[in-house]
Amino acid sequence: MGPLSAKSYPGRQLVRACSSSADQAAERAKQEVDYGRRGKGYFFGAFRPATGAALTFAYDGRTIVNWVDFLEKTDAWLPQEADGIKPV
Repeated sequence: MGPLSAKSYPGRQLVRACSSSADQAAERAKQEVDYGRRGKGYFFGAFRPATGAALTFAYDGRTIVNWVDFLEKTDAWLPQEADGIKPV
């Protein structure tokens, strides 16, 4: 379904524009350094339109091992009378 990552946004905290003392400059707005090292992962999902049931699993990456694991879990999740997994 695609990669996921957390994002940071600058805050909205007011900064005093002028102070009571003429020799003090206004404070500068600051944001913590973000080096972009965020956790990433992938979700695999299956959906049964007839019942509205959904099945999802999170994995660290899109590997063949994870894909086979997901297909095995999906096959066990489907009822026995189902024809099997059909790609969309």
